[in-house]
Amino acid sequence: MKIISKYISKEHAFPFFMSLGVILFLFILNIVMKMMTRFVGKGLDFVVILEFFYLSMGWIMALAVPMSVLVAALVAYGRLAQDNEWSVLQSGGVSIYQLMAPGLALAILTSFGMMYFHNNILPEMNHQSKILKQSITRKKPLAVIEPGIFVNDIPGFVIKAETVDNEKNEIYKVVILETSMKNKERRTITAEKGNITYEQNIKRYKIVLYDGEIANLDPKKPDGYFRSKFSRMELLKEVRGIDFEVKDKGRYGDREKSVDSLRAKITRLKKKRASKIAIAQVEVEYYKKYALSFACIIMFLVGAPLGLMSGRGGMGASISMSFLIFTIYWFFLISGEDLADRGKLDSMWAMWNANIIIGILSLFLIRLASKGTKMHFAFITNSIAWVKRKFKQTK
Repeated sequence: MKIISKYISKEHAFPFFMSLGVILFLFILNIVMKMMTRFVGKGLDFVVILEFFYLSMGWIMALAVPMSVLVAALVAYGRLAQDNEWSVLQSGGVSIYQLMAPGLALAILTSFGMMYFHNNILPEMNHQSKILKQSITRKKPLAVIEPGIFVNDIPGFVIKAETVDNEKNEIYKVVILETSMKNKERRTITAEKGNITYEQNIKRYKIVLYDGEIANLDPKKPDGYFRSKFSRMELLKEVRGIDFEVKDKGRYGDREKSVDSLRAKITRLKKKRASKIAIAQVEVEYYKKYALSFACIIMFLVGAPLGLMSGRGGMGASISMSFLIFTIYWFFLISGEDLADRGKLDSMWAMWNANIIIGILSLFLIRLASKGTKMHFAFITNSIAWVKRKFKQTK
């Protein structure tokens, strides 16, 4: 049995690292495309762009590793079935549980490794990424403004500009929503053009607008709505609080904290009798670290029987199948997080529902695979062909 265990472990190694490289490449390519439109040509140093790119690797690894475990299981066990090795082992009295044991052990080790990553490495990378983004916003305010999209990177304002001219440091067709809680009235400001600068010596943003209009609305007095025009207007926003040191733990957001820090915050909030929603939002981040780490085990448990039933050991088909399964997993995770943040679902269930649902599915698949059931995925190809035909007919 030791020989079989070593053999299966070796079968996992190559597809795991190969798929990890492919998935990282796809995610990285997507980030590069976004960064080219957001940062390139906006006066930022190339070193700063590389640093932002490096810090973005944290959340990519959090997704890529469980997907790679899934691909490795599909490839390794799919090849065993494809080459009839699984049939030979069955005839020799080897059960599916014995066959899956080496791969499960590797998945458990990977899960512990990801727990360390989520608890010690990813939070600090998220924190450094936030600091870098704030630094970019201060030094190059227009670098965070994308044409036609509302952004809230500048404290106190939500800004949209149809055109951004980085050479002249000007924005055109501007819409600004003031979000400051100090003003009871809500102001919406539109202008033909403007510019944004950050005054380092007094630590404040200065927004100058030209040829625009202000619309005021007092929530307590719905009839108190009025509009006024201006030829030039200045908006000033002091932001002394954002120039903090990296070592200042009190400035860390929930996604930038370890398990111990999150647990301590939950305890403090409960002692202060904070709102259920405020507590739930912290609990979501706490349970997410465990849930995403445990996902490595769940992905293996669903991938191994699928590989045995499909009898396909190709990398391309396995990656395609893994994207489909992980999309379903991610749908349940994100929808659960959204419901928990709004106080409509228990935080622990919200973060663990994806693992539980896919885990139950994996038990069902293991049972089928142990009986020698075969699963053909021709229906996926047929469904895609049917959609293409309908699309052509409609067109």
